[in-house]
Amino acid sequence: MLRSSFLALALLAACSPAPNSQAPAQDAATTAEAPADPNAAALGAVPQTGAWTLRTDEGVTAAGFGAPESEYLLTISCEMPSGKLTLIYERELAPDQDTTLRIVTPVQTLDLPARSFNEGLPSVTAEVLDSAPAKIALISMLGAPTDRFAVDVNGESSVFPWADAVSQALIACR
Repeated sequence: MLRSSFLALALLAACSPAPNSQAPAQDAATTAEAPADPNAAALGAVPQTGAWTLRTDEGVTAAGFGAPESEYLLTISCEMPSGKLTLIYERELAPDQDTTLRIVTPVQTLDLPARSFNEGLPSVTAEVLDSAPAKIALISMLGAPTDRFAVDVNGESSVFPWADAVSQALIACR
């Protein structure tokens, strides 16, 4: 009887599928989320509507973005005598305070020290002096054509289309 039990067990084992020594492959997305790309997240929004304009007056070259007949949402200016770049972003951040103005492109992020001003038209202003290491980074980052870039202050960002006016304002301070 013991022999017939072993025979039945052997027969049963022979008819069963072989055990799988490997666990079934799982899609990587189901086991662990891929790290979020902060640049892609910031750039994923719909770009602001408007157009870039370029002006040069008394040693200052400025590119401004906004809707026709309205205030600029973003201004990038170069004071040629001093070499200082100034970015003014229309954003309310009360009370007036030190903050960071972050520029985001598909391949790079640059944090600029800034200050919010809430009298009149609220804005956040970053000044990049001629001797600041961020100046070269900013010019190389936005001076070359790109589809779009984002400006972020305190977690709120806006996407702007890139235009040659941006490059011209920045390169004037090279």
